[in-house]
Amino acid sequence: MLPDILPVAERHGLIINDRTRGKREVLAKCPFCGEDSKPEKERKYYLSLNTEDQVYKCWFCGESGGVFRFISLLEGISEDEVVEKYRKQKGKKYKPHPAERLTTTQLKLIGYQKKPDWAEIRKGFYDYYLDFRTRLWNEWKAFMEDEKYFAFQQLVLGITNGTYQKVVRMIKEREQEIGAPLLEPVLKIYSMSERPKWAEEAERNVLLLFKKTNIAACRANKSAAGSEGGSNAESRHFDWETNP
Repeated sequence: MLPDILPVAERHGLIINDRTRGKREVLAKCPFCGEDSKPEKERKYYLSLNTEDQVYKCWFCGESGGVFRFISLLEGISEDEVVEKYRKQKGKKYKPHPAERLTTTQLKLIGYQKKPDWAEIRKGFYDYYLDFRTRLWNEWKAFMEDEKYFAFQQLVLGITNGTYQKVVRMIKEREQEIGAPLLEPVLKIYSMSERPKWAEEAERNVLLLFKKTNIAACRANKSAAGSEGGSNAESRHFDWETNP
């Protein structure tokens, strides 16, 4: 949890545009360039404070960054000192974003060959850090949605064709490979009385494939039986297309 940037600005005496209070972007007079403090620019507010992401930017001088840099410039101390001071006040260390907790193996699964130096990126390029962190996490979530979809299909097939225990082992092995849970989430979804649309679609696809596979197998059996001179009349007579 980062410090809230608006109270920081108020604590350091920045002039806030009251009409923007309560919004995601709050405007203030820029203390870095002072351009909007000139007499002829009384109604101008060049500094934008993002109260959700805790970042700032002056639209005149271009000064921008995260809340820790904001505090360091206002107080004239290093950003490292600000971070350390904040940690001591909170009595705990910085809590990494979930994207920062992804392992090297997990990152390789979505196309990244090495783990980013998050501390260095956060320190020097805060806007990029926020964007990259969000983008990477969204890629991982999309990857996991695909994994969950496939695992759910496996589960449905295992329940349908009597290979449930084998399928459970396969899903558990995949969990070990990707370092994330799969079996528990898909079992929970399967037990729902009303499943998500993607789960309903996955189940329909599996059952349709299972039906087609059985029909093909039955036709092959009937063909084999016919080549034996009609020794299995009951098998030839049973119609899988009308009695799936």
